[in-house]
Amino acid sequence: MKTIHTLLALIIVIPAYSGNCSAETAGEQLEQIIATADASGVVEGTDGWLFLKEELEHLTADSYYGEGVISASKTAKKELADPLPAIVDFHAQLQEKGIELIFVPIPPKALLYPDKLPVGLTAEMVAELIVPYQKFYEELSKSGVSVLDLIPVFQAAGEEKQLYCKTDSHFSGTGIALVADELSKRIKKSPWYDAVDKKQYRVVTRDISIHGDLSVMQKKETREMIPLSFVTDTISGKAPVPSVDSPLLLLGDSHTLVFSVGGDLHTTGAGLFDRLSAELGFDMDLLGVRGAGATPGRIKLY
Repeated sequence: MKTIHTLLALIIVIPAYSGNCSAETAGEQLEQIIATADASGVVEGTDGWLFLKEELEHLTADSYYGEGVISASKTAKKELADPLPAIVDFHAQLQEKGIELIFVPIPPKALLYPDKLPVGLTAEMVAELIVPYQKFYEELSKSGVSVLDLIPVFQAAGEEKQLYCKTDSHFSGTGIALVADELSKRIKKSPWYDAVDKKQYRVVTRDISIHGDLSVMQKKETREMIPLSFVTDTISGKAPVPSVDSPLLLLGDSHTLVFSVGGDLHTTGAGLFDRLSAELGFDMDLLGVRGAGATPGRIKLY
């Protein structure tokens, strides 16, 4: 039986849209922006930036846990709408098996690049929209869940670097490198880390052309060039592969798969799985689910 010491849950928590505003001015602004979405569910911003309508609806939520989410949810099972109890219970189940959970919510693209929206959000509006996240993370921390809050890290770096793709809903290679750096610093402090056998990787950066998923949704041929860091094992010359014997499991949605598995996720060897393996010096295990949140991933893990 394999031994997992640390599990990285990399997800975006998106409750159902209720039409309520997290703050009056920010909410009204967002609703105006949401109204510009085309039939495919894509909002066109400035300078070729595209945004997912559902993500913008997510930002209008008053809260990401508790009664606010329950009342807004469209699910028939209202008792299951609140993500907080599910995450805390998952943490407790893992803890019983000696596994540490690091919860890593990915900041919404629109929250980091509000100036690229068709109608911009002021700094004050953005600050108001961040408050529900902070409250949610505080509640998780009170229950013992280890949360890696990437919002301040992304905000600081996003002023000078492009952390998301323009035409795709996922983070860019630069964003991936930032997440890998933050995670590796935390994981290297784990008591089991030094005992894991290490190996060498080669990292080479090159530009590739991608047809982003938001552009695909629009049925447009718009492409963009982005720099990606491709990782290979120095001995085999191949990209890292998931190891079932690894002490570390990366679990989540398509953010764990983009640029790693190829196909409609663009290429292989340059995703978070690959970059984090190189940062840590060993292959991880990977369990990612396309087009889904945390629940399908946890079911597959079970």
